[in-house]
Amino acid sequence: MKPNETGKSIPEVALRVENLQFKTGLISILKNIQFEVQKGEAVAILGPNGSGKSTLLKCLAGLLPHTGKIEVFGNASRKDPLRKQKLGYLGHETFLYSKLSAKENLIFYSELYQIDRDPDAVLEEFRLPASSNQLVETFSRGMKQRLALARTLLPSPELLLLDEPFTGLDQQGSQWLEEKILEQKGTITMLMATHELERATEIADKLLILKGGRQMFYGSPTEMDSEIHDFYRVRTN
Repeated sequence: MKPNETGKSIPEVALRVENLQFKTGLISILKNIQFEVQKGEAVAILGPNGSGKSTLLKCLAGLLPHTGKIEVFGNASRKDPLRKQKLGYLGHETFLYSKLSAKENLIFYSELYQIDRDPDAVLEEFRLPASSNQLVETFSRGMKQRLALARTLLPSPELLLLDEPFTGLDQQGSQWLEEKILEQKGTITMLMATHELERATEIADKLLILKGGRQMFYGSPTEMDSEIHDFYRVRTN
């Protein structure tokens, strides 16, 4: 929170998106996306396949060219290293080196980020201590996802972008990941693309619903005029 002229605290805007558009060739994938996220909020991005969820996250992460404005904590420069340091992105690719062990991956990324973290402590936190010296190529989907999240959180990002993080996980893995996300809630600003409507309403402060690259709804679950399944169906059919 920042004080305004009257001395009262006002929410700090962590992410501001204005008229965001993305095209591939002549095809518009994202059209006129516009929303704000306050510091510490969690936003669930919902929509059917092909609605633009992953594309939106990649634009926010600076991985795709786009038009419009994206401000991260007031910084609109895509190439500014300070802005990049504030971002953590976990997409469909884990960005882990399969021929390295879990510990070697963490050591590599710690050196890359120029941070001093104890890899053994990180592996303990993410329930992977017994797999410290195991090659990542032998990991299950859940193990890779835990290690990838550990990699993403190493530099302590202030804005975390998660693209379908629960996909492919068993019930135990999904429960652990949800608990880990909830641990970060309030301290990190999060945007998460997901197909899981109930989980979205449990985790998120705000919902962003996309259809065909257009923004159909942005607001809190309390603003919905029906239960999530009906509300989602009306806006995406």
